[in-house]
Amino acid sequence: MLSDNELESMREEFETLDRWRKFSRHLVADLLEGCAVCDCVREKCRLTRCRWCEDIYYCADGLCFHQHQANHHPAVANWIW
Repeated sequence: MLSDNELESMREEFETLDRWRKFSRHLVADLLEGCAVCDCVREKCRLTRCRWCEDIYYCADGLCFHQHQANHHPAVANWIW
C-alpha cells in the first residue's frame, strides 16, 4: 500500500500533467492549421489566408494557392497568375 506522501506526490503529478494537457491543446491549436487544398497540417506561418474566403488557409509555397484560386475564384485567378 502507498503512503500518504506517495499518494500526494502522484496527485500533484497527475494534476500538473492534466493542467499542461489542457493548456497545450489550445496552444497547439493556435499554431497549426490545415491546408484546404492538399489537407496537410502545417504551422500557420507556412500558410496563407485567402483574401475572399472566411476561414480558408492554403500552403504559401507550391501550387495550392493557384489551385484554390482557380477552383473557387476563377474570375480573379486570371489576374493573379
